[in-house]
Amino acid sequence: MKQDKKMIYTIAGIFIGIFGLLVGYMIYFTIFKQDEMSVHSQNTRLNTLESEVIRGKIYDASVDDNIILAQTDEDGERDYPYGSLYAHVVGYSQYGKTGIEALGNSELLYPNYSFLSILKRAFLNQKFEGRDIVTTLEHDYQSRIADAMEGKKGAVVVLEATTGKVKAMYSSPTFNPNKIEANWEELNTDEKNSPLLNRATRGLYPPGSIFKVVTTLAYMRQEEALQGKDLSQIDLDFTHDCKGSISGDDYTIKCYNGTVHGEMDLSSAFAKSCNTYFVALGEKVGQSNLKTEAEALGFNQTLDVGFGYSMSQFNLQPDDSDFEKAATAIGQGRTLTTPLHMAMIASAIINDGVSMKPYLIQYAMKQNGQIENQQMPKVSGTLMSEEEAYTLQGLMEGVLDFGTAVKLPEKNLVVGGKTGTAQNETSEDHSWFMGYAYDPQDDTKAPIAFAVVVEGGGIGAQALGISNSILEAYRAS
Repeated sequence: MKQDKKMIYTIAGIFIGIFGLLVGYMIYFTIFKQDEMSVHSQNTRLNTLESEVIRGKIYDASVDDNIILAQTDEDGERDYPYGSLYAHVVGYSQYGKTGIEALGNSELLYPNYSFLSILKRAFLNQKFEGRDIVTTLEHDYQSRIADAMEGKKGAVVVLEATTGKVKAMYSSPTFNPNKIEANWEELNTDEKNSPLLNRATRGLYPPGSIFKVVTTLAYMRQEEALQGKDLSQIDLDFTHDCKGSISGDDYTIKCYNGTVHGEMDLSSAFAKSCNTYFVALGEKVGQSNLKTEAEALGFNQTLDVGFGYSMSQFNLQPDDSDFEKAATAIGQGRTLTTPLHMAMIASAIINDGVSMKPYLIQYAMKQNGQIENQQMPKVSGTLMSEEEAYTLQGLMEGVLDFGTAVKLPEKNLVVGGKTGTAQNETSEDHSWFMGYAYDPQDDTKAPIAFAVVVEGGGIGAQALGISNSILEAYRAS
C-alpha cells in the first residue's frame, strides 16, 4: 500500500508540475510575448480580422504633410505609393508580413468599433477601419539617400541620436512591393542580388577601418585601468613609426596603397586610418581586452532593438593565428557587423556615451485623429563614459578636418566620422562611413548619427557621396 501511495503521489506530482509549466508558459506568452505574438504571421485571429477590417494607412513622420507610405485602395489591395523607396523598412503584407507592416500589424487591424461603424457593418456590410500608423521616417532623407544609392548595392541607416528615432533606412537592391505577388518567385530565388534582404538590419559586412573606433576605445580603457585614473587625466601617448607595412611571423599588412605615414600618434593615425599603427595598437591592447570591449559595444550580444536584425560577430579566438589577430584590430578577419549596429555606436558617441533604443513607429492614430500607444524615447544603456565619448568625438572630427574624409563638405555643421574600406574576397572592397552631425547654431535641432555601406564601393570612397546626401537632408530639415 505504501508503495502504491508513493507511486500515486509521484505521478500526481509529475502531472501537477506539467500543468504548472503549461500555465507558466501561457502566462509568459500572454504577458511578455504579447507584442511579438500579435504580429506573428501564423496568428489566425489576425487572419480573420483581415477579412473584416480595412488595413490602416502608414505615414511618414510628419502626418500633416500627408505623405502616405502604405494604404488600402478601393479594390481592397494594399498600395505603396512610393514603390520601391520604402520597400524594406515599410515591408509588405502579402506572403507573410515584413517591416512596419509586421511591427504595426495589430494596430493596422485594430477595428474602430464606433456606433456608426457598427451600423455600417450591420446594414451596409462595410468593413471596420483599422488604425493608421505614423512612423519616425522622414521622406526627404529617404528620397535623397535613394537617389544617391541608385545603381549601387548597400544600405544606409540614419538615427536621431538623442531619441533613437529611425529617420531613414534604405537597402539596395530593392523591389516594388506593389508587384510582390507577380514577382515573388523571381525575387525569392535571386541569390546574386538578394533584393528581399534588408541589408540595413540583416546585412553582415566586415567593418574594415570603422572598427578602429572599437580598438581605440579598448586602448583608452586599458590605459584607464593601468593608470587608475580618469581618461581626462591620461595622456594617450602611444606612437608608431609607419613604414607603409607591418609584418609578423605569418603576415604582412599594408596601409592603403602602401602609404608611408611616418611617425603617428593616436590622433593622426585615426584621421589617416593608418593600418600599421592600429595593428601595433591591437598588439598592445591584446586579444582578450579587444574582445571584451567589442562585446561591451554589442558584438556577440543581443541589441536593444524592437525589430529584426542580425547579431554582429566578433569571432577571434585565443588560438587564432597572429595574422587573424592583426587583421581583427583593423576590422578584417572574421568580424562582421550591420549598418544598424554601427549607426547605434555612432549615436552613442555623439550622445555622450548613452545609447537610445532605435524605433520606427511613433504612434497609432484613430480615424478621428486621436493618438494611441505613443512610443517614447528609451535609454538602451551607457556604452561609454562622457570622457570616452568626448575623446572619440575629437578623433572622429579630425577625420574630416585633416584625414580621410576631408572631401566631405561640412557647410556650417559639426561632423565627425570614420571611413572604412573592407576587403571583400569575391569582388571590390566595400566602402563604409559611420558618423554623426549636429548644427552648432541651432540647439533645438537634435544631432543625427548614421552608417553607410556600399558594396564594392571602396575605390573612390563611394560611402562619402551617400553621406553627403544625408548631411544635405539634415541641413534642409
